[in-house]
Amino acid sequence: MDFATIKLTIDKMIDPSIDINASLKQINGIVTEVRAMAGNNPSSNAKLVALKRYLYEKGPWNGYEAYQYDFDDPQGTKIKNKLLPNYLASKKGNCVSMPLLFIILGQRLGIDVTASTAPLHLFVKYTDSDTSITYNLETTSGANPARDVWLRQQNPMTDEAIANGIYLQKLTKRETAAVMASVLAEYFMQKQAHEKAIAVSDVVLTYYPKDVESMLRKGSAYARILKERFVSKYPMPSQIPAGERGYFQYLTEQNQFWYAKAEALGWREPNQAVEANYVQAVSRAKSIH
Repeated sequence: MDFATIKLTIDKMIDPSIDINASLKQINGIVTEVRAMAGNNPSSNAKLVALKRYLYEKGPWNGYEAYQYDFDDPQGTKIKNKLLPNYLASKKGNCVSMPLLFIILGQRLGIDVTASTAPLHLFVKYTDSDTSITYNLETTSGANPARDVWLRQQNPMTDEAIANGIYLQKLTKRETAAVMASVLAEYFMQKQAHEKAIAVSDVVLTYYPKDVESMLRKGSAYARILKERFVSKYPMPSQIPAGERGYFQYLTEQNQFWYAKAEALGWREPNQAVEANYVQAVSRAKSIH
């Protein structure tokens, strides 16, 4: 499974103008540079250090322009900013594009890296092949090590969620690829193509059954269809034509089911105070930067 090809193929479904071969050539060029920086017969850790240096330190290898956090779209609300070619071109990323590029490059360098999740957040799980120790790497902050306790402070999550394995787990390659595909479902949601969003989310959940974000996206998609087909037309459920009540009931049950499933696994509604603090922290960092 080549993460680069997978990610670019998915991105091209969103933006048909993407040239997959050109992007692969650019990625291969980066890998060649990093290998040269790592030296002869490098250890896993030496390759990791070289990759971090290439991405996050200014130098001739990256045109004296380091890859950095996009303070204008920190939460990645713009789909375009989650596409790999855009990140490669702008060198400004978010908590989706930054870890995925790191994983893509790491895989080609022979480093054991996969994705992991926190609420509305992706980060990297790196396993040192020499010590078999696994570390969290926060790619929005120089790919520096991040302890679980720190990640939980930044992205509050319940003990139940941890116990049920929906957060902080080292994902398999298939699960990592499934996470990559979730941006397509998000794209369809923004395009109001809710049935397509549900279909893509079903595929994601087939390969990553504990992807709580896909569960929530499905619940939201059913709610939006419910609003479009019924709530906006019939002020009272009793006014729904008899022939359509079965579909109304189905949509209602699916909306409730997917939110209940996420909650049963330990997901909780985001804390507004925490989100407000995050936005303020980003604003402060942007002013300093």
